[in-house]
Order: sequence, then C-alpha cells, then structure tokens
Amino acid sequence: MTVDELRSDLTARLGEQVEQVFTRDGAPVEDITELYQPSPAGFGGQLRLKCSGRRLAWELWLEDGDRWNFHTTDLADAPPQAE
Repeated sequence: MTVDELRSDLTARLGEQVEQVFTRDGAPVEDITELYQPSPAGFGGQLRLKCSGRRLAWELWLEDGDRWNFHTTDLADAPPQAE
C-alpha cells in the first residue's frame, strides 16, 4: 500500500477527504513504513482533513488476525505541527 492509497482508505473510513498524512510526531509522511507499529500490529499517525482543516490522530490496527479496527481523536486542542 502506498501513502496515496492509505489516504484514499482513510478518506473512505472518515467520509471526508484526507488532505495529508503525518507521522505520530507530526512530520509529513513519505513512506507507509513510517506509520507502522509492530505491537499491536497496525498503523497510526496524524492527518489533516481537506475541507475543514481539522487535524486528527488516527490508529488502524489488526484485531483477531483478520479484522481491522479504526479510531480517530480530534487534535483541535493541540498546537499546530510544523510542516
């Protein structure tokens, strides 16, 4: 999966266009491997929504070996990250 494919998947899950994907630390993502964490197996980081400009923290993890769970948290109270 590429970063563009992930952005499309996150857009479908949220129902709002994801403009950019960032690492957990807020750095722009260049490769999907920057988002992977081995335990629990999955991916996570931050994202920015195109229309509203909102920033969210997100996690996508594999549960029971065959089901993906997804969770977001609004980062509205967090200071803006450098891009």
